[in-house]
Amino acid sequence: MAFAVFVFTQVLYLVVNLAVTGLLYVRPVNAVPDEPPSELRPINVLMAVRGERREILEETIEEIFEQEYPDELIHVHVVYEEDDPIVTDYVRDLEAWADGQGWDVAAWGVDREGLRYYLQADGRLLDGGQSPKTKAAALTYAFSTLSLSADEVVTVYDSDTLLPPDTFSLAVRGLEEYDVVQAKQTVRNHADGWLPTLEAMGIAAWSHVIYASTSEGPYQLLGKGYFFEVGKLYAIGGWDADEITEDMTLGVESYLNGYELGVVDRYVQDLCPTNFADWRRQKRRWVMGPYKHLLNERLSGRDRVRFWAFTVANQMLSLTNLIGVPAGIYVLWRTLGGRPFAFSTALTVVVALNFVSWLYYSLRTYAATRDAVSFESRRDAVRFYVLANPFTQVLYATIWVVPILGAMWRFARGEDVEFEITPK
Repeated sequence: MAFAVFVFTQVLYLVVNLAVTGLLYVRPVNAVPDEPPSELRPINVLMAVRGERREILEETIEEIFEQEYPDELIHVHVVYEEDDPIVTDYVRDLEAWADGQGWDVAAWGVDREGLRYYLQADGRLLDGGQSPKTKAAALTYAFSTLSLSADEVVTVYDSDTLLPPDTFSLAVRGLEEYDVVQAKQTVRNHADGWLPTLEAMGIAAWSHVIYASTSEGPYQLLGKGYFFEVGKLYAIGGWDADEITEDMTLGVESYLNGYELGVVDRYVQDLCPTNFADWRRQKRRWVMGPYKHLLNERLSGRDRVRFWAFTVANQMLSLTNLIGVPAGIYVLWRTLGGRPFAFSTALTVVVALNFVSWLYYSLRTYAATRDAVSFESRRDAVRFYVLANPFTQVLYATIWVVPILGAMWRFARGEDVEFEITPK
């Protein structure tokens, strides 16, 4: 029975590897040139916050104005709910603090009535309906209220977003060639526990190897670190105010409108939840994001195949690990113990191909991690690589089964994605 499970999972691994590899290498990556732009343009940073601590927001704003980009061309817009007691308590002091630094930071309390009338006038809300309280709704309010020129640039930040100092410059350069630009992603609080450690390597590798290869489309956006020319964002109607996974929907809508995605070879430094329950809720929300688009009739048949492959293949790998890893360990134990199973030539070829694939992606994982993750000391780096390696990445991929199964169960029952604030 164990050997039958081993054979079955090896075949599944091969199918997933061939599907992903085939899609990875038939289309080039739209890489943004690593060079300065020919012309600098104003950049508007939209930051929708709820219940955020002031020190986190100040840290993020300080990082924004440490970009290798003229301060006078950077405009930060903090968008908050007026019934948020935490943010409303300090938001005016935050503006004064930023003004004292010579930085343009403006706070925008969401006018619920104004947003409702705007959505009704735009045909996005039925008469008498209530405006949603989502990140997308807050971004929609700010974008509809601000007076921005069509050639200005808009980007979205969370309160904990950090970007390498040359990202703004590279993004503006990318918009000379592409319609929308997206940075890659990793985790900066990797020293805070085993989950952030594993995710720092895992998400860096995913965004470098898998995500970047979707740039020819269909593609999604990663929630932060993406850049649009204002006029082009207006042209596709901006965000869907009802969406919890607004980045996914905006990315698909951009692709369907013919927008080309450029990928900046820089990494958003994100925060990963250290508590497993918080991590599970966040990932479940991420996993459910693509489901509603898998059967999108506006996508061509070929596009749907690509979208399914990149979305479902990763999840299938995690589900297969659940039984494939124990079966593989058992077969290895029997072999080392001098009681090996009889491998046919076909099975030997399948196992060898899977091993080569695992080795290849492990090397690319190390390459991505080296570029993405920074360390405070050599000791910090040693600790990281002891905990994060190709073997523990198998564990990391396997524990994704928990949010994946939760997302599948909710989707099958017709439940909507829930908006939840991830603790920081």
